[in-house]
Amino acid sequence: MKTIRALSSIFIVFTIAFASDTNSNEEATSANNSSSDKQVVNSDVAPIDIKLIQEARIKKAIKDKKYAESTYNKQLQEKSASKADIQKKDVLSSWAKDIQSKLTIINLKRENGKKAIELPSSLKSN
Repeated sequence: MKTIRALSSIFIVFTIAFASDTNSNEEATSANNSSSDKQVVNSDVAPIDIKLIQEARIKKAIKDKKYAESTYNKQLQEKSASKADIQKKDVLSSWAKDIQSKLTIINLKRENGKKAIELPSSLKSN
C-alpha cells in the first residue's frame, strides 16, 4: 500500500513539473505570435461597400418572404381542397341516409323460405 502511494505521489510531482514546462513554452510562443498578429492588422484592407450589402440583404429578404407566402398559400389550398372533399362525402352520405330512412326495404320470400324472384345467374337472358 505504501509503494502505491509513493508511486502515485511521484507521478503527480512529474505531471505538475511537466505541465509547468509546457505552460512556459506556450507563453514564449504566444509572445512571438503577438508581433505577427500586429502585422496582419496593419495591412491594407479593401473598403466594404455597405450599400451593396444592404441591397443584397433586402433582395434576399424579399425572395424569402415570397417563398414563404407561396408555401403558405399552397398549404391553404390543400386544406380547402381536403375540406371540400370531406364536405362532398358528408353530403353524399347524408343523402343516402335520408333516402334509406324514407324508403322501406322489403325482402320477398316464398312460404318455403326461398327467394320469390329468381334472377338468371348468367348474363345472357332469353
